Amino acid sequence: MPLLTHVVTGFLGAGKTTLITALLAARPAGERWAVLVNEFGQIGIDQAAWSGDDVFIREVPGGCICCAQNLPMQIALGQIAARTDCQRLIIEPTGLGHPAQILETLREPHWQPLLTVGATLCLIDARQLGDERVTGHETFRAQVEVADVLVFSKADLLAEDDRLRAQAFADGCLPPKALVVFAAPAQVDAAWLDVVPRAAGRQRRSLLRPPAGLAATSAGGGETGLGLRGLAADDAPAVAPADPPYHYHERVESHGAAHWIGGWILPPDWCFRHDDLLTLLLSWRGLDRLKGVFHTDRGWIFFNATAQDLAIRGSEYRADNRVELIAAEAPDWADCEQALLATLAPAEGDQQQA
Repeated sequence: MPLLTHVVTGFLGAGKTTLITALLAARPAGERWAVLVNEFGQIGIDQAAWSGDDVFIREVPGGCICCAQNLPMQIALGQIAARTDCQRLIIEPTGLGHPAQILETLREPHWQPLLTVGATLCLIDARQLGDERVTGHETFRAQVEVADVLVFSKADLLAEDDRLRAQAFADGCLPPKALVVFAAPAQVDAAWLDVVPRAAGRQRRSLLRPPAGLAATSAGGGETGLGLRGLAADDAPAVAPADPPYHYHERVESHGAAHWIGGWILPPDWCFRHDDLLTLLLSWRGLDRLKGVFHTDRGWIFFNATAQDLAIRGSEYRADNRVELIAAEAPDWADCEQALLATLAPAEGDQQQA
């Protein structure tokens, strides 16, 4: 059985070592876990904190393990994956590391028989959310983007304003987080590692108008029902895809007001034409909110817009393309999807035939 593997990330000083220590203490009785830790310096300290017969530890000191070609990391992963007595692996990169590159490494084909990527945790000191040196740092944004679970640490030290700021920050995250918790060291729960991404709980529907040559398939490999099925929020999909591409939409009520929320999750190798995509997204700015992460022919980008604000920047999230919109009136989901997919770049094979 592949080893269930988690990345625990967080900016410098967030308390990753303390969290991992608490997770190890909270693990089910009889389970043996492994820890792969990356020390930025040359002298490993964390190994001493976790030493014990029931914890298998490997350190990669000096530099960052984020590079896929990092030979010491590959060797350490191989040593851990070869063991048959470990039930779970926790990877702690340095606080300056880019976790997206680690996750890409773990998802490479040659690791698939040995490792299964589970929930990624990002630890945040909520008191730092008011510090632009932290929130504006590329690495901090990258750590938040790839996380399934946000853990606001040192909860016993937080003022009420810190908590409110942290909750607002979490509510605005894209991709949405499966779990957001405030925790003191004594409040850590190993079950946090078992959550699944929030999007996995949506009612998944087949694409309404898939582009030629990119028709969606069901988990069993059969062709899905296309056309305009599933336009109403209460319609059950003919096929519920297990993997991208798929879309979802629903009507939600909050404080007496109704809104429509919908989105698309598409495979990471679907590439969009950057300029055409931005032109389309900017034309949708009349919506209440529009957020997305896209693979474009100029690299991965993060897009966040309301009627008043706009942010476009590079993105470290690369697990899939995704976009989510919120509107006071129900959009024509089929037209939105058709316009979005029309900005896809031609596949390599199509370019060669052209």
